[in-house]
Amino acid sequence: MKRARLTAAIATVLASVSMAAPAAALPDGVPAALSEIESSGGRYVWAAASLSAADCSGLVSVAQSIAMGQAPHRLGDTHTLLAGRWPGAIPGATPDDAFVIGVSPSHMVARLNGVGIESRTRGMPYLIGDQAASPWDRQFTRVYHIDPSLIGA
Repeated sequence: MKRARLTAAIATVLASVSMAAPAAALPDGVPAALSEIESSGGRYVWAAASLSAADCSGLVSVAQSIAMGQAPHRLGDTHTLLAGRWPGAIPGATPDDAFVIGVSPSHMVARLNGVGIESRTRGMPYLIGDQAASPWDRQFTRVYHIDPSLIGA
């Protein structure tokens, strides 16, 4: 009788514990980041990294931090990425990757689920979609993708 009650008690406790996988804890990953950037009305401001104002690396940082379920913040700059110190960046990319970054020593862009984002010119709105440069444009010397396990992809 005691064993049956103990088994029932353990079953009750286990049923109340959430066993969600880590990726399920991320809000909506890349789609959430893209949606927030598209509706932000943000503009280029040098050294900024927010939804309302960002330079090129600031915008890519903001997109990735949102995709990772974090508050928008700066992850680095072009030199950080080229030096291999950008969180979650993996060298190389394909068009099927959910989050792709093209970078040179002076500029970077990203493509989120196939949609380009770019912050290019002082005071101008973010470029989204076909207006944004492709990460595979020849102005970029390297292409990276973000580890899918970090962004809920």
